[in-house]
Amino acid sequence: MKLVVRKRTILLIVFCIILGSFISYKLFDTFKSNNKPWIVANADQPSKKFITKDALIKKIDQKQKLITTEVEISAKATIDNSWGNLSIFKKLQNISFTAKGTYVVDLSNLKSKNISLDLNHNSLTLKIAKPKVDTIEIDDSKTVYETTEKGLLRFGDIELTPQEHETMLENVKKKMNEKMLEKEYFDKALDNSKKSIKSLVNSLINTGNSNYLVNIEFF
Repeated sequence: MKLVVRKRTILLIVFCIILGSFISYKLFDTFKSNNKPWIVANADQPSKKFITKDALIKKIDQKQKLITTEVEISAKATIDNSWGNLSIFKKLQNISFTAKGTYVVDLSNLKSKNISLDLNHNSLTLKIAKPKVDTIEIDDSKTVYETTEKGLLRFGDIELTPQEHETMLENVKKKMNEKMLEKEYFDKALDNSKKSIKSLVNSLINTGNSNYLVNIEFF
């Protein structure tokens, strides 16, 4: 019985490695490209062509991250370009952002020392690091720019430099990250992560006559 469980435990780890390798291969295959010409639409000189060169992948790192939760999150930013506090000098604009956020569990932490077996109760316990916020991707198509509010003596729209725009996006993502880490939402991510990992492990070890209770503990 012990030998069978050890084999299945090893199989689980090997499966994670294979999964990471497969994703790395797909990533490499996606970025392979041939030289292709393209033309800028409505250019003054349409005969001008730009030749794309082969994209080169400098480094490939194997990842073993499992996306367990995905959320849609919104945030509003206000650009205030007012002069002082008088309403006649007011000039501000509200922008609403929508993004997709993901929580992931790093399966590279799934080592043999993190796996314990209780033969008396037919249970398997896995100790894995808590999920983390992995990516926050703003959907530009859902960004809403409200009409600029201007005082009597203010004219024109608010314009940002690329650096200012990037700084604003960084602050928006920071607020979104903080919201995703609030207890209400993080607890949901913990619950989803536990269910996802249990489902994965059950599909590997509970076959045939085997029937183990899988427990997940986060650290």
